[in-house]
Amino acid sequence: MKILSPLSVLVGGEALFDFFSTDIGAGLRGSTGFEKRAGGSPLNIAVGVRRLNVPVSYVGKLGVDHFGEALVDFLKWELINVENVIREEGTKTILVFVAVDKIGKPEFCFYRDNAADVSLRSDELSKVQTESFSLFHCGGIVLAHEPAASTYLSLADRFIAQQIPISLDPTVRKSLILDVECYLTFLRKLISKVTILKVSDEELQFLTGITGNYDEAIKALPTREDALVFVTLGEAGSSVYRGGIKIVHTPGFPVKVVETTGCGDSFMAAILAQLAGKSAVELAALSEKELTTIMRFSNAAAAIVATRIGAAEANPTRDEVEKFLANVGEVQDGDTGFTINNAETT
Repeated sequence: MKILSPLSVLVGGEALFDFFSTDIGAGLRGSTGFEKRAGGSPLNIAVGVRRLNVPVSYVGKLGVDHFGEALVDFLKWELINVENVIREEGTKTILVFVAVDKIGKPEFCFYRDNAADVSLRSDELSKVQTESFSLFHCGGIVLAHEPAASTYLSLADRFIAQQIPISLDPTVRKSLILDVECYLTFLRKLISKVTILKVSDEELQFLTGITGNYDEAIKALPTREDALVFVTLGEAGSSVYRGGIKIVHTPGFPVKVVETTGCGDSFMAAILAQLAGKSAVELAALSEKELTTIMRFSNAAAAIVATRIGAAEANPTRDEVEKFLANVGEVQDGDTGFTINNAETT
């Protein structure tokens, strides 16, 4: 594959279909109607990056079924490169049913029989041309299962060998973890390699066992000294750390929330779209002012998604984010605002 662009991003992980309840507040038990939307955290992020005008290629295994065919069509429609998509007979696409309960919290139910994404093997990615990309991002629930987890770790090592930055958004789903200690060990190993990490407050607690003290929890992560760690804190906003030290905190934007599925993914996509093309050295040298601008843009992207039914199709374009920012004032700490919590995404 030829180099797509000096900014090209490769995104790996699961791709699936979310079925969103059309009965807001009824929860899964009380819902009678559902709307199909392409989703999965990595797919959401890939679409989000592409809609912000950065070239993207998706790498992962899709089921050989009607849903898998529909996902390939969707990726192509979004102008995402599919040369690294793997298909295997007998595998199926993950389906997730999502409903909002009476207090506004999303409920999820996963159907993963013979799931394609978790069966991905390293030999199936031998033709991925790492030199064609400026950044590799991986994440999602697929990292809780083998052989896919080791496959993405192996691919990350190939990028590291060429000094190409890698990014991680783990998207922890406790209900899908078979062996918690094994999963934690894997995530810590991958975290020690990445240049960019995004975690929610809940994920930070899961990874470190530390509750309430985010600064201490960040220090407990086995990150590289030069890694950028973005933490989403729900209504409290988002922060970025480097070398265990908080560099910037940015509040969120007040919006009328429809539901929050995919907001964390949109935030991550906006981060990646702004960092694509930068080397690890350049990322480590970003100033407080530059990081503030990057995070404000990302908060805006997530806020827009909060006003829509979630998943990949809710991602805003660059024009939409810029218009949103042009029409809002500065948000001060202490304002009642909405930001992002990755625990509320598929």
